[in-house]
Parts: sequence; C-alpha cells; structure tokens
Amino acid sequence: MIENVLLSGYTRNNGKGVYRSQFDSETGKLADPELFIELKDPTYLDVTNDMKMVAVAKNETGGGLVLYDINGDTPKLLDEDFSEETAPSYVKIDKSRNLIFSSYFHLSIVTIDQITADNKLERLSTIKFDGTGPREEQDQSKPHYSALTPDGKLIICDYGADRIYLYDISDPKDPQRLYEYIAPAGYAPRHLVFHPSKPYLYVACELSSQVLVLKYDAEASRFNLVDEASAAKDEQKNTTAAIRITNDGKFLYVSTRGADTIASFEVSPEGDRLKELGTAKTKGKGPRDFALDPSEKYLLAANQDSDDLTVFKRNINKGILTIVGDTIGIPECVCVHFI
Repeated sequence: MIENVLLSGYTRNNGKGVYRSQFDSETGKLADPELFIELKDPTYLDVTNDMKMVAVAKNETGGGLVLYDINGDTPKLLDEDFSEETAPSYVKIDKSRNLIFSSYFHLSIVTIDQITADNKLERLSTIKFDGTGPREEQDQSKPHYSALTPDGKLIICDYGADRIYLYDISDPKDPQRLYEYIAPAGYAPRHLVFHPSKPYLYVACELSSQVLVLKYDAEASRFNLVDEASAAKDEQKNTTAAIRITNDGKFLYVSTRGADTIASFEVSPEGDRLKELGTAKTKGKGPRDFALDPSEKYLLAANQDSDDLTVFKRNINKGILTIVGDTIGIPECVCVHFI
C-alpha cells in the first residue's frame, strides 16, 4: 500500500518548508521527499478530515498559523495569521468541531482557534499560564502540547512549570480549568498519548527522559501516577521528545535526542505498567518526531540534526524495531505526519 506522508521542520539552514513523500508499507521504501509548500519554520502540522492542513509558521514580523487546502497536487493557501510574536511549538485539530489548539512554548499561552465555514482562521480564546521549574530551562511556563482527552476535555503539558492541565472546553470561547497535575520537579512533561481503550495516559518528560503512566479518572477529572519508566539512562545529556502508542495498545515508543534512540516498551494488558524492551539507535542525530505508518509495520523517525530520516521495521508481535536500509535525506525535519 502506498501512503502519503508530510515531512516538515525548520528552515534555518537548508530546509524550505513542508515536504511530501510516498511510503510503500509493503517494502518499507520511502520515496525521496519533494518540496510541497514553501514556508518558514513549519515545525508541526495537522490535517482535517477533508484535507485542510494547519501548520505553525513564521513570517518577517511574527508567527502563528497557516491554513491550506491540500486536496490534489497543488496546495492552496486559504488563510494565515501571524499576529503573535513567534510561532507555536505544537498544533492539533479537533476534527469533530474543526477547533485548533496551539501551544506557544515561548509565550506561555495556548490558543483555541476555529476553521470557519468559509475556511478562515478565527481566534476563540487564549489561555495564559504562569509558573517555573527547578531547572535552568524552566524559567517560565512553557506549554508544549495541547490536545483532546478521549472524553473531549483539553489537556496541556507545561514543560516549564512541571504541570499537566485539564480544561473543560464545552464552550471553546470560555475554557474552564478543571485540574492541574503536578509532575515530579524538573521532569518537564512534553508530550503524551492515551491508551486506545484503557483509562491510562503516558507522558514523555523531556528533561528527565522518563515516561509517566497516569490513570485518568474522567468523571472526577483527575490523574494519578501508577508507574514510571526510563526512555534513556543519562538524563543530563538527553532530551526526550515524541511518544506514540500502537492502535492495539500493546506497545509504546519514545524518541530521545542525545542518546539518538527510539525506546520500545510493552504495555501491560491492563494498561497500567510499562516493560522496557530496549532502545534502537536511529543512525541519525536528534530524533525528534516520529510516526507509525498506517499498517503499523514500520516506524519513521526524523533526525533533525543530521538532516535525514530513519525507517524501522516493527515486529508487530514483540514490538522490537529493526532499521531498514539507509537513512533518507530530509533537511531539518521535526514532524512526520501520514495523510
């Protein structure tokens, strides 16, 4: 099966914006990426059900979001908003309501926008955060992730304040804070994933290289720590980044820069425990984002610092990763998104 994949990242050196490629899930071959949309620093993106792409980006005066129609071979710019000082670090779409959640790492805010019926970007609300952590990098609140819980609440990882926030957004113009979970000091929660069927979530903590397993009580809007595992051993030299779980909930994967590895974990049948299966070197430097292909037989990891991408074959029964062939050149890539 041939799958389309978008690859995007920084444009500080040789990067040009959003690239597109095709991945063959039968052979594990990725075609040479081609420039799809020229943008400044589109470090994260998401796509609606009707193939509208929202990406973070910058221009000469500020940063924010761009909206493109990517049906067909020629993308069409629908709207853009560069009204903030800089761009978000992360963006996610609520595909049921066409809401957009943007985490502004450097501005200590999360914004909620909406794609209107006439394909425009409309700001609905802005959530401001305060707080710090014990490490030098945690000098202010730095939200790095914002997305929906399985029951439709907004969950936010604050790297700078060691917090995970939960909001009621039944009225997205007036978000109401329900809860804040205090992570271990200096851990810097960065990204998270939910178990597909059990009431657990898994949090990748950047500065500690730890993965937290939290039980989610949806009725009470609370989290409780039940387990913890290590994605990399030497936390002082490593920064953990992305986290993914398989559709069957059996295996979890985490990328760590510095160590330049993808860590593999087996998830217990109940979802509450992680068993370390080992780490696989990417053969590249700075693996930030990665994605499982739709068949989940392969994992594609973007190595930001070595301008390439590694393809792993995944043992679907044991969860182990094995590199397939040579790395593929892609400049400054930090986002991998199958469409």
